[in-house]
Amino acid sequence: MALSLWTLALALLVNLVLGAVLVLGVFTLMEQRILLGAIAGLVIGGIVVYAEATVGAQLFSLTFEEKRLIVVLAGIGAALGISGTMLTIEPEIN
Repeated sequence: MALSLWTLALALLVNLVLGAVLVLGVFTLMEQRILLGAIAGLVIGGIVVYAEATVGAQLFSLTFEEKRLIVVLAGIGAALGISGTMLTIEPEIN
């Protein structure tokens, strides 16, 4: 199954949004308790990766090259979402 352009764009966009939302959630928790925010970020991040892999395996039958391409685009999207949010918003940690 060849990946369409909208599938690749969707992977990038969804991970951009998820990265931004995860940073906002972690910052909110870190403003209350730093350890809680750090642990929640790791747990939620792991759950997101697992859920995306599981759903993707059920929806698509991809070759290795297609999997590699979609993972790279998803990683770029997440990196842009995380770094963009971190550059614009800073937690108020005392």
